[in-house]
Amino acid sequence: MRRQRGARIGPRWLAIVVLVAGATVPHAWAGQEQAHDIVAHAADLMGGESTLRGIRRVTLDMMTQWQRTGFRQVPHTDRPSFEPHFDVRDYGIPAWRNTRDFGARQVRNIIRDSVAVTDFGQGFQPLSVAYVDERDELFTYTPDRLLLALLDATALEAPGDTMIGGERHHRVRGTLGGRYLSTVYFHAGTGLPTLLRFRAGHFADFGLVPWGKMDVEVWYSNWRTFGDISIPTQWDIERVGAPYKRMTVRRADFAPEFAPADSFTITPEQRSEYWASTASRPMHEGVEVPEARIHAGGVAELGGFGLPAGAVDAGDGWFLLGAGQAAFNYDRAVEALAAVGVDRIRGVVIGAGTTGNGGVVRAGHAGLPIYASPAAEPFVRTMLANAGESAGTVAVVRDPLELGTGAHRVLLAPVDLPDSPGSLIVHRPATGWLWVPGASTPLDERLARERARELGWAVTSVGSLNPA
Repeated sequence: MRRQRGARIGPRWLAIVVLVAGATVPHAWAGQEQAHDIVAHAADLMGGESTLRGIRRVTLDMMTQWQRTGFRQVPHTDRPSFEPHFDVRDYGIPAWRNTRDFGARQVRNIIRDSVAVTDFGQGFQPLSVAYVDERDELFTYTPDRLLLALLDATALEAPGDTMIGGERHHRVRGTLGGRYLSTVYFHAGTGLPTLLRFRAGHFADFGLVPWGKMDVEVWYSNWRTFGDISIPTQWDIERVGAPYKRMTVRRADFAPEFAPADSFTITPEQRSEYWASTASRPMHEGVEVPEARIHAGGVAELGGFGLPAGAVDAGDGWFLLGAGQAAFNYDRAVEALAAVGVDRIRGVVIGAGTTGNGGVVRAGHAGLPIYASPAAEPFVRTMLANAGESAGTVAVVRDPLELGTGAHRVLLAPVDLPDSPGSLIVHRPATGWLWVPGASTPLDERLARERARELGWAVTSVGSLNPA
């Protein structure tokens, strides 16, 4: 969940700039009664409050376009993937059955009250509590549920109108479900919701935990009518100011007859297994921490999913290569390295612009220097800011940089890779070892080698953390 450096700003992003600037205009709404009137009018347009409250069960045939979180200002670099899925919901329980195509496999998830289980084709197994949190947030921003949450909220207020892309919008602010302090923007001309904004953290979700408590936006468009109910069928979700996913409703049934296969049954045994295993464990804490290994060339290797790749010796201390998915993973990595003699961490090198470095909050809290590539800089600064940590120790490597001295020195330099310009390469002259943290293809490696030759680096091995 961002814009990117130095490119044109299209109409949509100009709209967001105007919104974030908080431009307000004279308005006719003020106070709780007027805020309620705005919401009630929208509910009436969508089918009427009584009709919306009568929705207990619904089926939604959907397509989610997942988008890569990034901060480049070059458009269309989100590298999307597409996931068809079928939602079956019972708001009274509350329960959510989500059947999705996951590559060549079909996955079924059931989240019922406070329990989550999944079936990858071999029977149901416990899921992380992260899926319960996802269900709660999803049910909140689903458009018809959003209107009901506003109508039921206490202390609604209308803080004034604002312009989005030159179009006037009424603002309504309140706490949804006792959980999300939110602002909803209603188009002044149509009376319908355009945007929901709130802050929330998903501290159990593997992919979202690095961001901490973040800004979330849900944009609504493409209105359609199903029976007596009108809803926006395109929901664009942004996190930390960048596209996260686009959800499109292809078909909806607000009064479905559920077949037996669409039940929400979770057996007592499955409940017991969930509570005994994953109920309170965040996803990133389930990652196995392998034993660290030190190679002869002054490089330590970890290699576990969600962990730093390892560390490199600069003579008077070691530098972590990556920070790990979250603070927990950073801590486990440091412990594993200490067990094999890497007992002094001098700093952290963040070479690739990815979300998998939430552990920088630990380094920032400890006051350790964080050497970030230009691509990684916005990720690192956002993670630190959301955690309330200073970015004062962040050094952006825009030119070749030397860490340590003599035989132990380590060289850093930026490199432009096709899908990740402004990454870093890391070189140890004593061994000829070159590491490219942003590399994922042979073309990446070729460009990294060419960059090393430009710098006069004598490279004998590329990629592996083993310099031998």
